[in-house]
Amino acid sequence: MSLFIFAWAISVLACFAIYVTKPLHIRYTAKGHSGSAVQSSHHIPTPRLGGLAILVGLLPGVFLLDDQAQQLGLWMLISSIPVFLGGLGEDIGVDIKPLQRLLASLVSAALAVVLFGYWVPYVDFPGLRLITSMGLISIIITIIVSGGICHAVNLIDGLNGLSICWAICAAITMAMIALNVNDIAVFRLLILLIGALVGILCWNFPLGKLFLGDAGAYTLGHALAWIALLLMNRHPEISPLALLLIFLWPITDMLLSMMRRKRSGKPIGQPDRLHFHQMVMRLLEIQFFTRSRRKLTNPLGTIIILPLAIVPMVLAVVYQRQTGAAAVVLCGFVALFVGSYLWAVRRARQPVYRRSRKLKSS
Repeated sequence: MSLFIFAWAISVLACFAIYVTKPLHIRYTAKGHSGSAVQSSHHIPTPRLGGLAILVGLLPGVFLLDDQAQQLGLWMLISSIPVFLGGLGEDIGVDIKPLQRLLASLVSAALAVVLFGYWVPYVDFPGLRLITSMGLISIIITIIVSGGICHAVNLIDGLNGLSICWAICAAITMAMIALNVNDIAVFRLLILLIGALVGILCWNFPLGKLFLGDAGAYTLGHALAWIALLLMNRHPEISPLALLLIFLWPITDMLLSMMRRKRSGKPIGQPDRLHFHQMVMRLLEIQFFTRSRRKLTNPLGTIIILPLAIVPMVLAVVYQRQTGAAAVVLCGFVALFVGSYLWAVRRARQPVYRRSRKLKSS
């Protein structure tokens, strides 16, 4: 509990320092959240330095851990440097392209492979046995998956509290799994991370006084992906597919957005307003509120989405040692996600069609 309180307190103080110095840096640190960006869900310029606050909360706390957990924490922080710097550049106004940030996440993943000496282990499941039994291919898959998760977590950072709450729930889920297999080192590392995240959540939800930013989102994705890899390598009895359930929401949203853009002939990295959380917020504005009530629909969208993202995590704990059952649940929730998204798109478009018909008839 002391680790949690320490990381929380340091993170809160760092957020306070960022907030009170806002006039000094806001012209640089509000990029993409001033209402001008295509994907923006906000109107008021707000600092995107939440990732810096998380790092400040984690760094001193790592040195309070026992030797084994401390080494894991240091390797985690060192390996996250490339992806953190790539995201931070974007957050402070430097134009870092999505491809460049993705490459930075791949470099961080490759560095983690070297430091930890881990990668996706052998998975005894049809279709995965062959590729995970070959070391080099497994390492390549590990780097790609780690980089993809970084990018996926960044994509869901569009509503107040959404990515941070998702990350807290993911960390809690893995902490429960770590306790189940008696991995105290990983458990303590996760408690430290949860404390730092709760510290920034106070500033991000519901009013959005401080945003996570690309540095925060990408670094969080890297850290959580590698904690999952630590668990599956240190405890072969844990099903990799069960751990994949924890990341189902951001990964599915990312893959769906890639397919959507490719189908429409747009660059895969081009931002849009068609992510799941954006469709939920738009539905709330169309059906119940107006765009002028975005201060309400933004956090309300997070409250609606979070239970949907948490249910697969609960089942990840239930089926942590059952690969077959985890695979069935995984497929079921992917289908549910896609079906819900298509339904939301149709509902969001209906009023537009109705208005256009009325205009034509008049």
